[in-house]
Amino acid sequence: MGYKLLGFTVWQGGQWYLRRRLRGARRVFALGGLTAVVAAGVLAGKRARSD
Repeated sequence: MGYKLLGFTVWQGGQWYLRRRLRGARRVFALGGLTAVVAAGVLAGKRARSD
């Protein structure tokens, strides 16, 4: 039971720290991911047209 509580505490503390540390970066990662998805869609569309 002690290890379970320790693991829970470490996990929650790590999440809290990362949320606090990466607050502004979350938006940057989201925009980067969206850009990558759109670019992949455009490339796939160009390949489909060329065939």
